[in-house]
Amino acid sequence: MINFIIGTKAQFIKCIPVINEFISNDIKITIYDLKQHSEITSNLRDKILHGYTYIEFSNNKKNLGTYFGLIKWFFRNLLKIILIRQKKIKSQYCFVHGDTLSTLLGSFLVKANKGKLILLEAGHPVPGIFKHFPESVIRYICAKLSDILIANGASQLNQLKKWNVRGEIIEISANTIYDSVSKVKIDSNNSNDVIVSIHRTENINSKNRMKLLVNSLIKISNKFHITWYLHIPTKNKLKSFKLLNQLEENKISTEDLQPYDLFINKLKNAKFIITDGGGVVEECSILGVPTLVWRNEHLDQNHIFENSNNLYLCNYDDENIKYFFKNYKNFVFNFKKNNENPSKQIVDILSTKFLNNF
Repeated sequence: MINFIIGTKAQFIKCIPVINEFISNDIKITIYDLKQHSEITSNLRDKILHGYTYIEFSNNKKNLGTYFGLIKWFFRNLLKIILIRQKKIKSQYCFVHGDTLSTLLGSFLVKANKGKLILLEAGHPVPGIFKHFPESVIRYICAKLSDILIANGASQLNQLKKWNVRGEIIEISANTIYDSVSKVKIDSNNSNDVIVSIHRTENINSKNRMKLLVNSLIKISNKFHITWYLHIPTKNKLKSFKLLNQLEENKISTEDLQPYDLFINKLKNAKFIITDGGGVVEECSILGVPTLVWRNEHLDQNHIFENSNNLYLCNYDDENIKYFFKNYKNFVFNFKKNNENPSKQIVDILSTKFLNNF
């Protein structure tokens, strides 16, 4: 038996290939859904093969997008973890993923019930506690709690060694998001689209950075059809900064987040992408589409930038932004197709090492 304790869109996207690989190998799977992004992840579950057990750990029905909503959801579930034992988790191998509040809750759930914690995508470097807060803190706490840590790339492995983690480190060749992207059917078309996706707290909480982005988009709005796919917190911040109206006045479209396959197609067919999201940066790296990364460092994604010529860091510098807009065609590269199957690597390694326990 293998358990997955997940709750966000990114966690489902990156864990589903691993879940399906386990199911294909006749290993029983139970998913504990923390439902941080409840509406989005309910559709993603359709991608999971039949034959798994689903437990709705949280009763949340909406995508959480306000700080109050997140805090309320977090402490309600934390209280449940403290007060109610989940006996089926004891001594079982349990996956959590990444560095979100769902990762932290999942880790607490596993350790409180004496399960064996597996952290997928462990060891992203920390540029500073308050630069990527709370992600940086969550990365460290969950890594220290984990019995098995799955990482790829020298920067992740080195970070885990610096943290002196006690768990066993397993290296895979690529992020499991590669398996998710490679399974999407791409329908090519000649669009004039620019896609925007921004959600990091260091961006949306900065009025100056958001104004810089909006003003930059306005300058090219007569040349491209721009669509900004809005996370709930991003939309709320644009409203509070009185920037949402400026987008509408300049015919820059704003839409809700899209189903995964549709969004990947939009990324692939766009002229270029502007994003700060780690997952979207990885997807764009795989797809080879020109991408302006709305950040001033990429310490937690060094391994991606080192191997991707389609990514360009803006550094919140107007000249860098202008340069990319003028030269984006120079950043077009082919889809990265290879024989890597990181999800299969995970299942094969874990099955070999711990076969009798599954």
